[in-house]
Amino acid sequence: MEWLAEYAPPSYAALKPGASDDEIAALEEALGVGAPEELKALWRLSAGEDGVAGSGLMLGNWALMPLDAVIEVYRMQMRFQEENGEDEDALVLWKPSWIPFCSFNPDDTVYGLYLNGETGEVCKWTRFGEREREYESLPAYLELMAVSLEAPLAGSGPQKPGMRGGALVWGPPLDGEHKDQWVRHLGQAPPRHPAKTLGAIREALPGDERAGFDEQRDALDLSDPEAVAAFRDYWWERAVQAQEELEDDVAAALGGNIMVQPGRKLTPEYEATLPPAIRHLPPSLDDIRAALRHESVRARFDREFMDAIPPHYPALLLRWWDLARLMADPRGDRAVRAVINDRRASR
Repeated sequence: MEWLAEYAPPSYAALKPGASDDEIAALEEALGVGAPEELKALWRLSAGEDGVAGSGLMLGNWALMPLDAVIEVYRMQMRFQEENGEDEDALVLWKPSWIPFCSFNPDDTVYGLYLNGETGEVCKWTRFGEREREYESLPAYLELMAVSLEAPLAGSGPQKPGMRGGALVWGPPLDGEHKDQWVRHLGQAPPRHPAKTLGAIREALPGDERAGFDEQRDALDLSDPEAVAAFRDYWWERAVQAQEELEDDVAAALGGNIMVQPGRKLTPEYEATLPPAIRHLPPSLDDIRAALRHESVRARFDREFMDAIPPHYPALLLRWWDLARLMADPRGDRAVRAVINDRRASR
């Protein structure tokens, strides 16, 4: 909720208020079955959404269904099951313990996600009778969403958080028109370009250009705002250009180095191609695991590392090192810790 309020106000405004215990009890009575505690906890935060920018705000662009839509879809699916028969050979389309909570969008409920009350798994349903497991549990789904929002550079799946018209839209979109309007969200990562302050600009310049910058700065007439602005804009563009050149050099060096291993130096021929300012020892496996803090996040890192092949180690390690640093931000740590604590409390 805090993330949406700060980064995506239109999406936050589209959320309905949280459901009361009486409203949840009325829903359970209408369904004729109890809802799992983790689902009730989600509804207490918000009892659905209106949708914005043509999609829902949940991971995968699913829309959180209003409670009346939950009842409507549940009854419809149970009716389909009754019509299909209840003998052993009948196709299982729906079970009483399956409770829908997300749909394709607030107005289209022929596709969606449901929580299997027996196994705790989050599964997808479609109008064609498909029932596929998507996530291990609702806490796992929400945790992945929280991590993707608070530490977006760490996201390894196809869905990345981004903005379109100020609203949260998971992407990148496939169609050209929406793709051009979509901007990927980079969370707490440092801004790509230096701030437009003289000190930040000077720090971003190559060392051999700083003397020229200092000379022109000292000769400025500070009482002339236009002259100051022109000076600042010129050198900011030069700092941006220098930063992009540096990033290209780093990407080329790391992308071509198939000899790097966790915790070891780059091989000499590749280290020589790096600008002196960013030659470094790649973070070790143990350093990253210790910095990640949460066991569930560490387990995800371990899985990715085991699946990787040596040429991919540099990008994998640097991406997860970024995650470890981003998770040091109290807001990112708090979001993941809250989800993990909710899961433990519900057991």
